[in-house]
Amino acid sequence: MINHEQKEHDPLALGLTRAPLFMGVNLRVFFGNVVLCALISINAQSWWGIPLFIFIHLLAVRLSIKEPDYFNLKFNSFIKTPPVRNFWYVGFNTYEPW
Repeated sequence: MINHEQKEHDPLALGLTRAPLFMGVNLRVFFGNVVLCALISINAQSWWGIPLFIFIHLLAVRLSIKEPDYFNLKFNSFIKTPPVRNFWYVGFNTYEPW
């Protein structure tokens, strides 16, 4: 049984170890979204980049509510986890390294 009253929470340590957020999303995701939508607006010579920015930003906020590093975790799992033969059949990596 876990006693929740005896857990210690240090707000300073939590604040220093969490990812920096800007407007509810990770800093890298925000500036990547700004650059992408600005380039689309410049290239298309229209204002469609602004609604696209709002849509992508709201989607990123929704995905980042529980885990601020959601996109970083997904990116690292995509890069560092190699595909295996039976992934689509089983749904996870069944081959263990020996």
